[in-house]
Amino acid sequence: MKTDTKKIGGCRVQLNVTLDAAETDKVVKEVEKVFLRNARIPGFRPGKAPIDIVRRNFAADIAAEAMQRVVSANLPQAVKAEDLDFVDIVEVKDVSCTPEGGAFSAVVDLKPQFKLPTYKGLKISKKDTAVAESAVESAVEEMRDMHSTYADAAEGDVVAEGDYAQIDYSGTVDGKPIQEVAPEAKMVASATGYWVRVREGYFLAEILDAIKGMKAGETKTGIKAVFDKKAAPEGLGGKKALYDVTVKTLRRRVLPDDAKLAEALKAESFDKLKADIRSRLEKRAVELEESRREDEAYDLLLKKTDFPVPQSIVDRQRDTLLASFAERAGISNINADVLKERRDELLADLGAQAERQVRYFYLAEAIAKAENLDCKDEDRGRKVMEFVLANAK
Repeated sequence: MKTDTKKIGGCRVQLNVTLDAAETDKVVKEVEKVFLRNARIPGFRPGKAPIDIVRRNFAADIAAEAMQRVVSANLPQAVKAEDLDFVDIVEVKDVSCTPEGGAFSAVVDLKPQFKLPTYKGLKISKKDTAVAESAVESAVEEMRDMHSTYADAAEGDVVAEGDYAQIDYSGTVDGKPIQEVAPEAKMVASATGYWVRVREGYFLAEILDAIKGMKAGETKTGIKAVFDKKAAPEGLGGKKALYDVTVKTLRRRVLPDDAKLAEALKAESFDKLKADIRSRLEKRAVELEESRREDEAYDLLLKKTDFPVPQSIVDRQRDTLLASFAERAGISNINADVLKERRDELLADLGAQAERQVRYFYLAEAIAKAENLDCKDEDRGRKVMEFVLANAK
């Protein structure tokens, strides 16, 4: 067997293997014996047909089996002969196997070779994780809002943030009813007796802003609204609309006082509730800071060294990321047409992300080996990051 390699990419080589007659003749004869023993040919008992007839009737099958055997038997030896630290056999091609000799080529991805960068003493920034009192108060108010109740408004009450208002509304675009311009956009076209919570994100922002301060029975006309170019219903992207809105009835938001809020959340007292909230916020702040520092260290390590990685491994990781994204998209009910339109952009983004992840995998492997870190493959990335951050400035 003769071998040689030709580099065809950053971590990819083509391994060429040539076999002499003695090596292939043995393989071909072994395959022929199998076919001779098992062939079913009319007029002959099993195993009794002449070899020439078996060769003629099963020429293609014999050749295919011989080629498969010659590759499986000699590829590992060829890789060893060329001392290739391979991670994947990408393709086997140009296979031939006859009693006179044979050959094949294998496209092989190799483990990357690179110089280990400086990873000790990295300058990783630190940010204050102290929690401001305003953040605690904001969290308390969010919980207070979550446990709010609603009551019929008194005569003369006006719509305020967080209330529920029942409204009639109708909109036009370019002087035409929205229903005519965009037949599928019923939600933003018009409605009678529609209940909406007066809070950002619950309905068109311009209408929510307009009804604040209105009383039941009042009407406003000519309320201007602009539809988002990308998120609007079909036919309305970027369009300007005018709305007439009438507030019919109003239900006021009633917030629990401190004692009732503590009771609703099964806290010993309101002060204990605030202390627990602060503790959770502080824990979360520390976790976020740790994650941010990990991201900073990750980026810095990858910037300090740039080396090619096996494309087959990158492709495999990209497919894993794509499958995960598709699953999340399904759970989130993201429109399939949107995914189709963004396919090329998505694949490019996931490919770049996969390449960085694969590069860090090999970088972490090298650091773990250099530092004799005792860790399993699945824990290596995390253990190396802990080591890097523990030795950072």
